[in-house]
Amino acid sequence: MKIVALDTSSIACSVALLLDEKISFLHRILPLQQAQSVLPMIQELLSSHKITLNQLDAIAFGRGPGSFTGVRIAASVTQGLAYALQLPVIPISSLAALAQAAYMELGWEKLLVGVDARIQEVYWGAYEVDEKGLAQLFGQEVICTPQQIPFPNDKAWYGVGNAWQVYANVINYIPLKVDATCLPTAQAILELAKVKYDRKEWVSAQEALPVYLRDSVAKKIDKAGS
Repeated sequence: MKIVALDTSSIACSVALLLDEKISFLHRILPLQQAQSVLPMIQELLSSHKITLNQLDAIAFGRGPGSFTGVRIAASVTQGLAYALQLPVIPISSLAALAQAAYMELGWEKLLVGVDARIQEVYWGAYEVDEKGLAQLFGQEVICTPQQIPFPNDKAWYGVGNAWQVYANVINYIPLKVDATCLPTAQAILELAKVKYDRKEWVSAQEALPVYLRDSVAKKIDKAGS
């Protein structure tokens, strides 16, 4: 199994390669430089393992939500490669990737992921790590104001993502611990993607679309008003 993963939904440019069962990665903090960096980083990673793009079995990417420009970059690069190589695509939530990254780095198993969505809003999702060590969504991902965040009833959760720092004064929940600096990573995306690949839960290049959450909210409002 040979899968390349990429994520540019944050200030980082992150790429990873799953080669059989081993994951190798490059993760660099490159704000505003992802567009010109992601393809060279993919090529650097493949070359270091003497693998070509034509040998890949699939591509996984962080589909958002996250930085509007960053999410579009990841989706566009993924679509271009998948079209050219006729490869299946595995979209992974960037919030899920952040939860998975926090679990892999810190060992936290119940994670409240909050990412600043600007204009006083937060991208939000609650995740629990299952027996296989994979972050699973608890409820649904939403975009809302910090005051509207749907918190769980119990207090045995950890906080992850920059929203915990940006909106510290208005988030009405005290988690066990907080890591506001953790970012989604391509290696976390691969951990989630390889299971989906085994289950053939992939999409075509045409369906490799970004998710902003604001779009889904707008559609619900339009539908309610029609």
